[in-house]
Amino acid sequence: MPRAYTVTAPAPAPAQTGSRFVPAGPSRFLDTRDGTGAKQQRVGPGGVVTLQVAGVKGIPATGVTAVVMNVTAVHPTEAGHVMVYPNGQATPKVSNLNFAPGQIVPNLVTVPVVNGKVDLRNNAGSVDLIADVTGYYTDQAGAGSALNPITPARFLDTRDGTGTKKQRVGPGGVVTLQVAGVKGVPATGVTAVVMNVTAVQPTEAGHVTVYPNGQAAPGVSNLNFTPGQIVPNLVTVPVVNGKVDLRNNSGSVDLIADVTGYYAATGSAFSAAGPVRLLDTRDGTGARAGAVGPGDVVHLQVTGTAGVPAQGVTAVVLNVTVTNPTEASHLIVHPHGIARPGVSNLNYTPGQTVANLVVVPVVDGRVTFYNNSGSADVIADLNGYFTS
Repeated sequence: MPRAYTVTAPAPAPAQTGSRFVPAGPSRFLDTRDGTGAKQQRVGPGGVVTLQVAGVKGIPATGVTAVVMNVTAVHPTEAGHVMVYPNGQATPKVSNLNFAPGQIVPNLVTVPVVNGKVDLRNNAGSVDLIADVTGYYTDQAGAGSALNPITPARFLDTRDGTGTKKQRVGPGGVVTLQVAGVKGVPATGVTAVVMNVTAVQPTEAGHVTVYPNGQAAPGVSNLNFTPGQIVPNLVTVPVVNGKVDLRNNSGSVDLIADVTGYYAATGSAFSAAGPVRLLDTRDGTGARAGAVGPGDVVHLQVTGTAGVPAQGVTAVVLNVTVTNPTEASHLIVHPHGIARPGVSNLNYTPGQTVANLVVVPVVDGRVTFYNNSGSADVIADLNGYFTS
């Protein structure tokens, strides 16, 4: 393929095997603004918050191998990033959230649990941190659900009427999205869905909450935005009545949802790995050094490297970051060897550094990154993988 190159990842990392997902919440476990889960104080440069997750708010005290939570950085004083990693381990050379001063930036995190805890480290300035748990992985026999990855597909777009009415979502507006029985997702037996939700050109600063259908809207958030932005974030949300609800809290906004998988009784088990950096086009980690140009693709080998098995891998969990983009654009991450789907994973404007978690199916051992326009550096940090 023209203007494409294949990357090879660095040294292996240890991994866990055989865990299944249990949806929970969503529920707020950490808020340094009010003392939920930690001291009521901002996190300073180099500061680490140790968050107890096992044995809290319905999470079992034992058998928890990893947790899925939406982490939000609130009003940082400096440009920086937050790392989320297993409790007590050395600080990894990765990042989960990247932000500029004054922003409110969320990102979904899948992180191994050690000693029942996880650590969150702020690298510069001071910032408030929030963590909303949406589920956990367990190695307990007979518990949880397994992932079934699908080719990324658009289930919702209020701009053109995909999955709902063609209209913007107003203040307090709720979109009920049918996911069971749609585009390859079974009509019954679905416990949770993985989807990339994007807010497009909101008229006011606000947030969107994604939660199980028919339940009261929880006091959490999934996407935070300011007027005119295009902001994506991955969501893993429990499915009730075959549906999920998306609520906009203020102003009006268009909403998009691209589904990449669902959980059910049978499917693929999760193994936590890393976090470890597989790709960084800035310095040639796993690839030749150099930004990814307009219409360019990067093919990343993910199986048989960094502790990921050579066979049987159905999907990988990657924290993908774009930095130094020259134009407003978007990045698509999809299985290698299939036609590029009409979805997006990261949206960015010139000069931004933007991260988003991606659960991407693996077909032939590789995944593909496509940059739509301008040039940008691309980073990918492995958090785990699924095997059949």
